[in-house]
Amino acid sequence: MKDLKNWKGVFYGIAYGLVSRAVFAIEIFRGFGNGPLFPTYGLMTVSFMFIVPFVVGLITAYHNDTITSTRKIAMITMPIFAVLGLVGISVLSGKEGLICAFMALPVFAFMTLLGGFIGINLFKRNRKIDKLYVSIFVLLPFLIAPIENQLELTDKIFTEHTVIKINANDKDVWANITRVKEISEGENNNSLFQFMGFPRPIKAELDTVAVGGIRKAIFARGLFFTETVTQMQPYKLLAFNIVADPKSIPPKALDEHVMVGGKYFDVLEGKYEIETLNTNEVILHLTSQFRLSTRFDFYSGLWSKLIMKDIQENILEIIKRRSEAEQDLKSNGRNEYNL
Repeated sequence: MKDLKNWKGVFYGIAYGLVSRAVFAIEIFRGFGNGPLFPTYGLMTVSFMFIVPFVVGLITAYHNDTITSTRKIAMITMPIFAVLGLVGISVLSGKEGLICAFMALPVFAFMTLLGGFIGINLFKRNRKIDKLYVSIFVLLPFLIAPIENQLELTDKIFTEHTVIKINANDKDVWANITRVKEISEGENNNSLFQFMGFPRPIKAELDTVAVGGIRKAIFARGLFFTETVTQMQPYKLLAFNIVADPKSIPPKALDEHVMVGGKYFDVLEGKYEIETLNTNEVILHLTSQFRLSTRFDFYSGLWSKLIMKDIQENILEIIKRRSEAEQDLKSNGRNEYNL
C-alpha cells in the first residue's frame, strides 16, 4: 500500500502535464476590449518543451512521501512514467501526432529526470517550505511563456546531403530522377520517417525537362509539393525550389507543428547531381535545404536533419533499385521498361 501511495506523484505529474498542454495549445489571446490578438503560450516554446516537463519531475518527487537512500534512484526515475503517461494520452486522444511525440519524448524525458533529481535532493519533507518551492515552479512556465513570445522567431537554414553508388549509366539514373513512376508500398523501405507518421512518397511528375519546368512531388494522404526547376544540365544536374501551401495540405497529412511551409518548418530547395564514374557506374547526390524557426533549433535541427536524411536515403534507394534493374534488362537484351 505504501508503494502504491508513492505512485500518486506520477498521477499528479500527468495531470499537471495535461493541464499545461491544454493551456499552451491556446496560442493566441485577445486583449481587453477590442485589443489585437497576440501570442501568449504555444506548444513550440521553451516554456512548454523544457520547463513543463522539469516541473512534472519536481511534482512527482514532491509527492513521494518516503525517500530513503536505497530508494532514491527509483524515486528519481519515477517521473519517466509521468512523461510516458502524458505523451501517451496526448497521442491516443488525437491531440498530438506521432512525429511530434517522437521529437518531444527525449527532451521531455531528460528534463523530467532532471526535475526529479533536483526535487529529491531539494525537498526536505518540510511541507511549508516544499510547498512554496513547488508553487513557484508550477507557475513558472505560465509566467515565462508570454514574455518568451514577445521575442521574434529567427530563421535558421539547414542543409542535408546524401549520396548513393548506382551500378547503372547516367541516362537511366536521369530518367528515374526527372520523372518518378508510381512507387508501390513494397518499394518503400521501413524508414524512420514513415514509422513516425510522415506520408510515404508516391510519384513525381515533370512537365518539361528544362529550367522553369514544373515538377510535382506527390505523397500519400493528399500531400504534394510544387517544384520549379532552377538548374538543369542533362544527365548531370537537376535543381528545383520547393513550394508548399499549408492551406492546401490535408489536415491529417502532417502534424501542425511540422507542417511544411508553416510557421516552424519549410523545405526550400532540392538538388540531384550525377557524378559519372564510368559507363555503368555513377554516384548520385541528393541535397536539400530547409528552414527551421523555433526557439530551440539546436534540438529541432537534430531531428529535422535525421528525418530529412532518412527521407532522402529512401528516395535514393528507390532510384538505385530501378536504375540497376533497367541496366540488367538492357544487358540481357530485354528492355521491358517504357522510359
